[in-house]
Amino acid sequence: MFRQTKKAVLLTATAATLFFQACKKDNGPVTPPVEQASHPWIIYTGGTVGNWGGYIYALKDMPSGAVDLSSLSGHQVKNSFGGNTFGTAIFKLNNDAAESGINRLVTDKDGNVTSTGFIATPNTPEGNYLVVSQNQGYYWDLGAGGMKLQTFDPAAMQRTGEIDFSSLTRGSSYEAAGQYMIAVRDNKLFVDIQYGVKTSTDWQVKPDFDSVFVAVYDLSTRQIEGITSYPKAANIGLFSSHPLWSIDAVTGDLYIAAVSNFKTQDPPAKILRIKKGMTRFDAGYEISINAFRPKSDFNQLFAHNGKLYTKISRVTMSYYEGGEHGEKYRDDIWDWNEIDATSKTAKKLDIPVDNFYAYQNAFFANGKIYFISNNKADGFSGVYELDPVSGATKETFHLKNSGRIMGFNKLD
Repeated sequence: MFRQTKKAVLLTATAATLFFQACKKDNGPVTPPVEQASHPWIIYTGGTVGNWGGYIYALKDMPSGAVDLSSLSGHQVKNSFGGNTFGTAIFKLNNDAAESGINRLVTDKDGNVTSTGFIATPNTPEGNYLVVSQNQGYYWDLGAGGMKLQTFDPAAMQRTGEIDFSSLTRGSSYEAAGQYMIAVRDNKLFVDIQYGVKTSTDWQVKPDFDSVFVAVYDLSTRQIEGITSYPKAANIGLFSSHPLWSIDAVTGDLYIAAVSNFKTQDPPAKILRIKKGMTRFDAGYEISINAFRPKSDFNQLFAHNGKLYTKISRVTMSYYEGGEHGEKYRDDIWDWNEIDATSKTAKKLDIPVDNFYAYQNAFFANGKIYFISNNKADGFSGVYELDPVSGATKETFHLKNSGRIMGFNKLD
């Protein structure tokens, strides 16, 4: 099973420019030109080295049509769960040997991918991280204390300190701050807080309370600003590389999916919101899975210009090997949908059905939104793109003789 090295976790890095130290001239400091990656398109494959192992490839041009990577020299990794990019660097959970931690990789002019730094998080099978700027990043390390969020320098790949949320304890046997959600907006840090019981037989934490909790930390004052909760919801996230939160870059609103209990789907999965400029859940605002497919959940979440992009199953299902609902999480059952955040109505996108082997979320680049899909039904493993203005979708590329796609990124 994939255990989240996942997430996918999930870092969701905002598009940003990587600046280097300014040169000095007689007329004062001058910022040098921004360095651009010569091979900006990153593809992660899986199932080519064991079930979850694969390769990371850097391509000079946007891939299109049938893409055969078998003749290229890729960077081999034992666990390939996609990754995130910031500037000209790639970040992913776990190193090449699948040891727990955060790995930083770069590409050269020939498209070779090389690891340039690693922060180990031993005893943390489900890590999580977020890169905010060249020198500002955060990660969760259970071994360093579940209620302590670690800070690090992404350029140097060195730990720089921690933010202690232990004052928010409620006495639960399992407590964690930032295991599944680490978000930064308006110079404030938003992290999920878990209170419950964790057993070796369950993927999820069994909550002690019938609400989800998010702590808010002011990065200017370096103080915990408070904690906000939403009732009749459970489990923000499942794996850290399975993204279940997203900040709409256009509206500034933060959307969070609470996927509930994967065995019972009770309470039902919900998408919640913390509006731009606010630090509390938008009271009464929820999008329930019951409006579309009861006994299911929202699988992945990306927000763009008032629209929410998520996968909804065609049938009732359960993560736990079919469970009481019959269908398995990895069956060909997941359709990409667009939900209007205001009207809360959904429409299925014309994108091949997915079976949830890849955990990376959709992302926006070059005026398009890109979606990953794998399925056995028609042997598709590739990427589709959506024009958010016209609403038209089309295939970007699909893999041929190259395993299954596990991630797709673009370097700045």
